[in-house]
Amino acid sequence: MPLDPIPLQHSKENVAPPVLTGPGARLAKLTIELYELIARETQLLKERLPREAQRLHGTKNRLMAEYRETMNTLQVNEKLLGPKNSPVRQYIRELTDKLREVLRDHARIILRLKSVAEGIVKSIGEEVIKNNRPVMAYGKNAAFKQPVSSRPTSLQLNEVI
Repeated sequence: MPLDPIPLQHSKENVAPPVLTGPGARLAKLTIELYELIARETQLLKERLPREAQRLHGTKNRLMAEYRETMNTLQVNEKLLGPKNSPVRQYIRELTDKLREVLRDHARIILRLKSVAEGIVKSIGEEVIKNNRPVMAYGKNAAFKQPVSSRPTSLQLNEVI
């Protein structure tokens, strides 16, 4: 399934994006790069290629740190993007909305894969416990025999990260 490229022009007006300079240009560039990287990672996860997706984590962490730093700069200096309804702000808002969409899709696939993995671990643990369960039998005096030693069982942790 091919990725939908992030729009590099205004979707509403079908005109070229406004001229961006300084932190605004950097924010737009980082937003586009993050969008493409997260969309690629999501696609790899959908294709069941987690090792290839994991290789993107270093780049993704670096881009997220730069994005956060640029956003902090722009929050301190709000006037760098012009007035509230400027074309620059509208363009960056459109880019950010697209990034949010791809992040929601990414979160959904991560949660789905996590629940599948937890289900597999749980079912394996239950099977091990069932196979290692001591056989209950009657001993002397028509009472159940107590198991001599207990075998090791699997440990299941339910921790949300």
